Amino acid sequence: MNTPENSQMTVEEAEKYGRQMDAKNRALEKTHYLDETPVKQGKVSQPLSEEEIKKRTGSGNFENAQDSGSMGSINS
Repeated sequence: MNTPENSQMTVEEAEKYGRQMDAKNRALEKTHYLDETPVKQGKVSQPLSEEEIKKRTGSGNFENAQDSGSMGSINS
């Protein structure tokens, strides 16, 4: 059988196939893509002070995170 799953494609064929599948999926999902907007560069906010972190997270959470000795969540 000569199906895409068990045949060899060149890089160009694979890219063309990928673009076709992307177009098909976009048409099926009726996805709307916004125009790209450049990310503003230059202004970086200052690091938060311990007091500001306590205010945002609650002092109990802040103290537990400081004293626990365990690794924080990787996904946070």
